[in-house]
Amino acid sequence: MKLWLGATLLLACLALAVSLLRREAAPVAAPAHATPASELPPGWGSVVLGAPSGAIAPAAAPEAAAPVPAPTPAPLPEAKPLEAREFELTVSPGQSLSTICKEHYGTASVALVEALARFNGMKSPDALRSGQQLKLPPLATLQKP
Repeated sequence: MKLWLGATLLLACLALAVSLLRREAAPVAAPAHATPASELPPGWGSVVLGAPSGAIAPAAAPEAAAPVPAPTPAPLPEAKPLEAREFELTVSPGQSLSTICKEHYGTASVALVEALARFNGMKSPDALRSGQQLKLPPLATLQKP
């Protein structure tokens, strides 16, 4: 890719050199001041850097006496924590009480798993079957002694 680009640039420079050598008109020296377009050789253009474009200059901003601070927003009311509610869950194949506790409560401690089994009237945490309806109360309810 770099070789192709280098070859293209070399050919472009060579073509420019050949066209300049074949040109019959004498080369024009760069003037120290701006040259009118009528005095330039055919195919040449003129750009004057630093001169105004003719556009209207933007008006200067009026000076302000003192910056006005932005109004402070009113404080938001304190958010009340949502009340935890009991809900029912249908047991899917492959689920166990410990996996349900881990997903719902964030922990699968033995005491929590046994408390959930007692809350649902199960004789053992291993007595769980697919399709069974489980009641999942708030964590505080299961942690009561």
